[in-house]
Amino acid sequence: MTRPARMDRPLYSGGLIEIQRSHLRALLRHLFREKGTWIAVAHAVSFRRSVVLAFMDGTEPGHMALARSIARAVGLSVDDALAGKAPPRKAPALVLVTPPKRKGGAS
Repeated sequence: MTRPARMDRPLYSGGLIEIQRSHLRALLRHLFREKGTWIAVAHAVSFRRSVVLAFMDGTEPGHMALARSIARAVGLSVDDALAGKAPPRKAPALVLVTPPKRKGGAS
């Protein structure tokens, strides 16, 4: 099955193709899971929240400046972000674990 030609070329010169947009949306979802709010994601990528949300729901086609900001926020190069590479993993936070308190009995 062949793909339509319109999906293989950007909407305008210098734009992003659909697969690149989907990779960037996945990275934005990753940032949302890390940060917790779309406002914090917008601060991390240095764009307005409305621009980020419009890109997420598909009303804004995106551009290379947004792609560079997303890649920088997740710690990837632009080429890796557009190719769909996963962001580097952070080391898990170390938490001191205390033994559970027992009710009654000898301790």
